[in-house]
Amino acid sequence: MASRFLSPFLLVLAGSLAAPFPALADSPSTSAKTVPNPLIAPGADPWIRHHRGEYWFTATAGNRIEIRHAPTLAGLASAQPVTVWRAPATGPFSSDIWAPEFHFLDGRWYLYFTATDERRTDANRRVYVLESESDDLLGKFVEKGRLAVPGDDAYAIDATVHRRSDGRLHCLWSGRKESERGPQNIYIAAMENPWTLKGPRVRLSTPDQQWERHGWEVNEGPEALERNGRMFVVYSGSGFTTPQYSLGLLTLEPGADPLDAARWTKSKEPVFRALEREEGGVFGPGHNGFFKSPDGTEDWIVYHAWDRKETRGLQRSARAQRFTWSPEGTPVFGRPAPPGIPIVAPSGEPKGP
Repeated sequence: MASRFLSPFLLVLAGSLAAPFPALADSPSTSAKTVPNPLIAPGADPWIRHHRGEYWFTATAGNRIEIRHAPTLAGLASAQPVTVWRAPATGPFSSDIWAPEFHFLDGRWYLYFTATDERRTDANRRVYVLESESDDLLGKFVEKGRLAVPGDDAYAIDATVHRRSDGRLHCLWSGRKESERGPQNIYIAAMENPWTLKGPRVRLSTPDQQWERHGWEVNEGPEALERNGRMFVVYSGSGFTTPQYSLGLLTLEPGADPLDAARWTKSKEPVFRALEREEGGVFGPGHNGFFKSPDGTEDWIVYHAWDRKETRGLQRSARAQRFTWSPEGTPVFGRPAPPGIPIVAPSGEPKGP
């Protein structure tokens, strides 16, 4: 893992000097279309894509994968979920279906998710892949099996895939070399196709900062961003049940190979963290995804969080807000938007209610 860190200037810019809530509506009476905040509850591990004129949403649902869609972001809240795949009663991927993501690659949809066996054994958690039979996201999916590094199959969760502008396909995930001990790290590997890793795995980040060690030592939920030829990985740090659960940032040097760990730089502090207030607070913001506005001019982050600092027994809700970019070309997430205050809808949405 590279020992260099982002400059203090960029960290400040990504925090207190940035507009803290850039997507909030000016007032309840504004004429702009708005999005409810939170967007969907419960909504742990949320994922959104805008595709063919609609928003498509999924999140952790327990023993199945559900997808809902709507022409507006606000419409997702009332859209009826459709179950596109249900876990078998027994077997290696029969329980704890977590963190589903769908990606459109080479004319097919691929669903990536975390699962374990019916005993809910933590050491047996792995990533699995489903492939659509057509370009219909609500159509039939077939099981493609476990996504694992050849000869290096170990604990793995929260996988995502990213196709770079040069066409190369990579997988990122959270895992450990040894299944039952040690911190959780962020790994990357090249892909032969959407359901096969080439290997070897490369460790990009380990929880070596204090902010990543609340509850337990963990880096998880990696998500890739690419803009103007630069690649970033945003990940979650600390135990997900703690209010300190936050987002960190990895930055790849321009023109560098993503599989060269020494070319990545890690932020020393979180780039998206709790909004602590007596009322209207946001705690444990993390496990995010990214999507574009319908007209392609805006970048949005979707994430889950709690409204109370004491998270025991509470369910996480999905939230979404716009983010911007610094003059240096790094993402600026600001702070989580306070609950109950509407957010201006993404640019390019259809007119009407």
